Amino acid sequence: MTARTLDQPTGGTAAPRNRPRVRGTTGWYLLFVLCAGALAGALSLAFNMESRTTLGIPDPGIITTVGFPLAKAGGEMLAALAVGSFMLAAFGTKWRKDRTLDVDGYAASRTGMWALLGWGLIGLLQIPLVLSDVSGQPLSVTIRPENWSVALDQVSEALAWLWVGIFALVGALGASLTRKWIWQPVFFALSLVSMMPLAVVSHNATGGNHDYGTNSYIWHLTFTVFWIGGLMALIGHARRRGRHLDVVVARYSFVALVAFVAMSVSGVVNAWINLGWDDLFTSTYGILVMLKAVAVVLLGLFGYLHRRLTIPAIAKDPYGGAFRRVAIVEVVVMALTIGVAVALGRTPPPPQYAEQAGGTLDLPEITQMEVKLGYQLDIPFGWEAMFTTFRFDLFFGSAAIIAAWIYLYWVRLLKKRGGEWPVVNTVWWLSGCALLLFTSCSALGVYMPALFSTHMLAHMLYSMGIPVMLCLGGPMTLGLRALRPAGRTGVPGLREWLVVFINNPVSRFLTNPLVAAVQFVAGFYLLYFTPLYPYLADEHAGHLFMNIHFLISGYIFYWVIIGVDAAPQRIPESIKLVTLMGTLIFHAFFGISLIMLNSVLAVDYYSALDLPWQVDLLEDQGIGGAIAWALGEVPLFIVMGALFVQWRNSDAREAKRYDRKAERDHDAELNAYNAMLAEMGETGGPRADDPYFTGEVGGEHEMHFDNPVSSETVRRLNR
Repeated sequence: MTARTLDQPTGGTAAPRNRPRVRGTTGWYLLFVLCAGALAGALSLAFNMESRTTLGIPDPGIITTVGFPLAKAGGEMLAALAVGSFMLAAFGTKWRKDRTLDVDGYAASRTGMWALLGWGLIGLLQIPLVLSDVSGQPLSVTIRPENWSVALDQVSEALAWLWVGIFALVGALGASLTRKWIWQPVFFALSLVSMMPLAVVSHNATGGNHDYGTNSYIWHLTFTVFWIGGLMALIGHARRRGRHLDVVVARYSFVALVAFVAMSVSGVVNAWINLGWDDLFTSTYGILVMLKAVAVVLLGLFGYLHRRLTIPAIAKDPYGGAFRRVAIVEVVVMALTIGVAVALGRTPPPPQYAEQAGGTLDLPEITQMEVKLGYQLDIPFGWEAMFTTFRFDLFFGSAAIIAAWIYLYWVRLLKKRGGEWPVVNTVWWLSGCALLLFTSCSALGVYMPALFSTHMLAHMLYSMGIPVMLCLGGPMTLGLRALRPAGRTGVPGLREWLVVFINNPVSRFLTNPLVAAVQFVAGFYLLYFTPLYPYLADEHAGHLFMNIHFLISGYIFYWVIIGVDAAPQRIPESIKLVTLMGTLIFHAFFGISLIMLNSVLAVDYYSALDLPWQVDLLEDQGIGGAIAWALGEVPLFIVMGALFVQWRNSDAREAKRYDRKAERDHDAELNAYNAMLAEMGETGGPRADDPYFTGEVGGEHEMHFDNPVSSETVRRLNR
């Protein structure tokens, strides 16, 4: 593809006559990667010996000391570039009529593929580097094939890096095989997921308050790569003279603003978990936190300059140098921030417990419950706990508030355009968000990881109560009505993405009643009657995964069954009812199976919690089974009511349709029927020549409209 072809405007932003030729961005990307890696390696070299002395780990040599943080920081820049590139390809370019990527989308997708490939290879390389870092052995020893299994078996971070490599390489392979636009959001999601294993092995994921630490770090990491990766992708888009630059930069500006807020809040939460005020200026960890905070504030100023200066400049001169100059400097600062963050992750925070400080008596001792849960429980679960216990869940609590805000914003947009939206739908959606907030943050969410019975009660709400309410809110229909279409010449926006999400083969497959029912029911049996549950229950990330699965699985099922929202296909009410009744049988059997189970699920995990009150684990598990058996019937009444309302509305719509037809043809059908009845009344019955009747069924079988028994037969019977 030549530069001239790329420069040809095809709608959207007007193109000036004399604009510079298309330029590559590979060199700048390598510079950003090296900036992040070099600073991370330098800081690690400066502070590494202090950390190793604290932890009692020998020096593995300069290759590991510098190479491990250098590769990690550079790899995270590549991961951010992959996320930003696929985000641009999926949500910032137009697709062709055959739904393949256009030139801009293809270039962004190729960039994401190569970045994801580099990130995956770095993930595999980090496995021996991690073993070298934690053991003090040189890389020449740990890189031997026989030591890889040792790293994966004994070092949790090495296993996390293996999953990073798997996710990244699978995404890179998929991106190399297709040019379809529909796959770009999938690769975008895979790029983001490839970073999540690192969130569950950071120092924030262990010790006290690790639930806050892990959840806040997930938000922090997610919006960091949105911010950095999105800007790097935009620099490449601007240098290759991509179309609709003003629209894409304006959209990114909103993403950057949200990312700045999310990064700032999550960063404060992480600092609050690991530091006291005295440690902020007296410890190496605190100094690095302050350096990172200064960098984030500086990045916020860059964002302000973009909104006030570069975005208006782009509207006047899309291919001028204002945006590129500011953006490149901003990404360099971002790369340095990543370097500081990687060095921060390798620096142990000041000890908060006696065990971390080698037994210092001035610090409290950490309990097994705090190691497993991240917090302490003092009283049994009950009414007192329900009224006195509250712990805000940074993941699901934040998600509930954000979902409620987006829904109300869409309602406001629709009403500003003169549209109407049923109040009852809004009430259902807000009730679902409120129930999600209550389930995750009240005593239900706090005690859920500690007691199987409470876990099952929350499970029923996550998979049945909350999804039913959310589905009755009809969010997709609201979005389709509230959001403005992009038009033929515009860049596809949220409304177009929503349409594609609803109308695609994957959605049609998942919303097949049989598939929806199987995935909903099978999850119960696969989770609790396989070794999966003990594995997931022992990790905070495992509890996150289970709750996310409950929500998504339940939403897909009730999206099909309730059917009030826009969906890929319309299912008859009779099939919905049969599907619902069929799943209830399997769900009831699941509850009974738990009640009758003679062994305790995840017995090692629950026994290690060391709760301050006596718990009969088998009895508590039986209570959980009874809860699953009993509460499975509750959604039936809500869904049955929804189906009844749908039938009633369907009849009402049919009656209105008939009335409109009667007005058009002046009741022709009714008049014909009345005429037939009048004629039947006059003749005493149907005539033989009536077109609706026949006097002959077959050649040898006559049909008589009078007495079916002949007079000769009557005389013979009377003899």
